[in-house]
This record gives sequence, C-alpha cells and structure tokens, in this order.
Amino acid sequence: MAATSSTSAATPATGKLTLTTILRAYRRCESWIVVATTMGAVLATFGSAMALRALTGGADSSVSGGAVVLAVVLALTLGRVGRRGQPRHGRLLAVVVPPTVALVASEVATLSIRHRALGEVLFTVALSGAVWLRRFGPAGTRAGTLMTLPFLALIITPVPPHTHGISRLTLVVIALIATGWTLLAGLLARLLEARHTAASDAAAAPDTAPAAPAAPGAAGAAAGPAQARMVGASRPGRRRLPASTRMAVQLAVALGTAFVLGARLFPEHRTWLVLTAYIVNSGNRGRGDVALRSGQRLVGAALGTAAAGVLAGHLPVHNPWSIVAIFVLLTVGVWLRAASYAWWAACVTGVLALLYGYYGQSGTGILRERLLAVGLGAVIGLAAAWFVLPVRTGDVLRRRVADVLAALTDYLVVAQTGRRRGSPRPPGPRRGPDPADLRAALTEAHAQVESSLDRLAEIAPTLRAHRALDRTRARTLARLRGHPRSHEHGSSREHGHPGPHRYDGVEALLATRGALRAMTRALDARGAPPARAHGEQIARVRTTIVEFRRAMGRASAAARAR
Repeated sequence: MAATSSTSAATPATGKLTLTTILRAYRRCESWIVVATTMGAVLATFGSAMALRALTGGADSSVSGGAVVLAVVLALTLGRVGRRGQPRHGRLLAVVVPPTVALVASEVATLSIRHRALGEVLFTVALSGAVWLRRFGPAGTRAGTLMTLPFLALIITPVPPHTHGISRLTLVVIALIATGWTLLAGLLARLLEARHTAASDAAAAPDTAPAAPAAPGAAGAAAGPAQARMVGASRPGRRRLPASTRMAVQLAVALGTAFVLGARLFPEHRTWLVLTAYIVNSGNRGRGDVALRSGQRLVGAALGTAAAGVLAGHLPVHNPWSIVAIFVLLTVGVWLRAASYAWWAACVTGVLALLYGYYGQSGTGILRERLLAVGLGAVIGLAAAWFVLPVRTGDVLRRRVADVLAALTDYLVVAQTGRRRGSPRPPGPRRGPDPADLRAALTEAHAQVESSLDRLAEIAPTLRAHRALDRTRARTLARLRGHPRSHEHGSSREHGHPGPHRYDGVEALLATRGALRAMTRALDARGAPPARAHGEQIARVRTTIVEFRRAMGRASAAARAR
C-alpha cells in the first residue's frame, strides 16, 4: 500500500513534475561556497603563473603557455580532491606528492617522445597502480588520487608547437603554486561551510532537546522493503581478488587498449581516447557506475562539441575572449557537476575545444574527431569494467551500507552513554562522563558517520538512475498491457510496477544527516548524555540498526552456504 500511494502521489500534472525535477536538480548542484573557493583558487593560480611568466621574460620565459594551462588544470583537479576531506596527513601528501609525481610524469612524457611504447606502458602502470593503492585505506586512496593528477594534466595540456615543453624546475614551481592556492581555498571553504551549516541547523532546529534519527527500517514504509532487497541480494560468495586490484586491472586493460587503438585511429590526438577511457573507469564504483558515466560522458561531449562548433567561428587564434569563455565554462561546470556528470563533461569538452582553438587547432573536422574519440574511449572503458574481473554495484552498495550502519552504531553508543564503544567507565564518584571527553568522542563519531554517508552518496546517482529506468520500463509495460493506472488497484508487481527500489533505502539513510547534526549540536551544547526518555529512544534506534546488520550477515552467510 505504501508503494502504491507513493507511486500515485509521484504522478502529478506535467508542469508540477517538471518544476519538482528542476528544484531537485538545483538542490544537487554545488554550493556557492564550493564554486567560489574552487574558482578562486583556479583564478589565483592562473594569475600567479602569468605573473611568474612576466617576471621571467614574458614570451621568451621558461614558463610557457602550456605551463600556465598545466597550473590551471592542477588547481582545478587538486581543489576537487581537497573537498573530500583533509585528514592529518592529507596536507602533507598534497604538498609532497604533486611536485614529486610531476617530475616523474615529465620524465615519462619525455621518454614517450623517444620510445613511445615504453612511455605508454609506464603511464598505464602509474595510473593503474594509483588505483591499486586504494587497498591501503584512506591514506592510500588519497595518495593514489594525487599521483594521477600530474599525469592527467600533462596529457590534457596542449603544448604549442613553438615551445619546447616544460622544464623540470618549472613543473615543480607550478605544482607548488597550484597546491598552495588550493590548500588555502580548502581551508576557507571548510570555515565557511562550518559557519553556514551551524546557522542552517540553528534555524531548522532551535530547541536543544536531542532527537534520535529515525531507524533505517522506519524511515518510510517504502524504505523497509528496499532495505530488505539490499540485505537479501547477496550473491554466492567465493574468494575474489580485492576490489581495488580488480579495478586496477580493468583500468590497465582499458588504457592499454586505448593507447593501441588511439595510435592507429587518432595518431595526432590519441590522448583524447586515453583520457576518456581513464575518466569512465578510474572512479569505478561498480559496473552500473561505469555505464552511467559512459553515457553521461557521451552526452556531455556531444553538447560540448556542439557549443564549441558555434563558438569556433567567432574566436580567432589567441583571442583573449577565449580565456574568458574558458573560465566561464569552468565555473558553470564546477557548479553543475554535482547535479550530473554530463554537464561537467559538456563544459570540459567545450573548454578543451576553446583551448585547442586558442592555439590554432580548430575546425569541424577536429570536433568530429574529438567526439569519435570520446565515444570509442567510453566503449573501451565500459567493456573493461563489464567483462574484466567485474565489480558489481550490489557488492559495492552492501559494503558501504554496512559501513554506514557500523558508524551509526558507534555514534549512537556515544550519544547514549557519552563514551566510545568498549571504553571503560571512569574511576571515582563521577556518575556521568567528562564533558570534554564526551565532546571529543562525539566529534570523532560524527566525523565517521559523515565520511561513511559521503561514500554511500557516491553511488546514489547510479541507483537513482536505475530506479528511474525501472519506473519508466514499468509504466511502458503497463500502457502496453492497457492498464496505464492499474497500479492503483491491487498488487503493483502484478501490473508491472517495480515496487520499492534499493535507492529508496539509500535515500532514507542519507536523509538522517539533518537529525544527526542536530543531535550532535544539542549534545555538544549540553555536555552530557541525554535525559532518560531520549536515551531510551536512542537505544531503540541502535537496537534496530544492530538487528539490521545481523540480518545482512545472516543473508551473506546463507548465500555462501548455497
């Protein structure tokens, strides 16, 4: 019944549906804080690189136009990596890794000129090795991500024909400039977001009584069956390679194939093929994620190519308005990327077209070649993810849901008792925990929950797209059977309605953020565990979560026994 009512309520008039869709897409866009700080760092890096170029000799400087473009690319990519959180070692990695790897990437690029096959093998090993480092946890993941940025920046950056590449010293200086500005921008963004979040939470929940978030199974009638699907969807278990190893092998196969085909089909611009194969496969979160990103990359490339074709005839070589248009497109891309990767792909494709046009490489032929290379690269990346040691989206979902539930359990233990799970009671006559210890434990537990929810949110677009596809298919089947609204009477599955979807459960878990933040703020202000009534409510939620985790374990064990 809940699924039926939610379905009928989700089919309002066309105008309302369109407005709702637009509002939801707008809410998924990046905040103004992220856009302003990211583009601020990019513009500051561009200005610093141009100032360095002027101070060291202008047009005859060792800081070539390609070095300026490289600085912008590094600042843009480093800024996105920096928004994923900064552990204690994160800033040190951000300072040390990019300049060091930039030197290695430069040597590989130089070697590729003399021995192309060897250089391409080293490039493939470096990027796939960076993915393999994910098996060593957050530190390995961050180091691997930072390792890839100089390699990608070098293949994205078009070096003008009249320059002789970029010197090693220039690479180090450029990398340090980009790193410095992005670290400052990241610090400013975190300060602004903390103030904005505190103000929003205070406005949304002015009273200080902590309220426990809804249990995952009680977040809505439709969410329960969806979470049951997440529990019972385990596949027969067998010993497998770690997911990071399988993803590294997939990426190596995709890059190797892209290099071979690119040399034969696009000898002058084979990096376009390689770049697309990397983009659709590098952030692999399961086959569904790669399929979605491949489609978005194709749609975005088509839109960007069309826009670049319109602008190509109005912006001659070395026209300064091309630079203005590039930064405008980058700003729009940063803002819209969270809503859909297709917008980011469209903006980046337009930026690359303008950039190549600025250096004299333009025309409809090159635009068609770019679109073909992007399409073939997307197919290569998708085929590698689908057939080479595949990682199923359901497996990724179960792992990340389990991480969220474990973090929620630890958080609720701290919220109820004021102490970390397993920590001993303090000696002495004090009946409650020390306020400072409670606040420290609460901050740590809350950070773990936010981190696990961020990782769960990474696969939400894939599941949301799958749910939309399921519902579209169900409506189409219902119309073909002559029952366009038959789901309002009787069983929804009997009439082709897909019923609850796994994304419903993910959405319910992600919706707990607001309640968790309000509870954290209230307990922090109180400095003590909640009153007895609220403590009992928290205990009930924690019991529900523990039971759900045990059900997931039993389902996995049963699947392994079959």
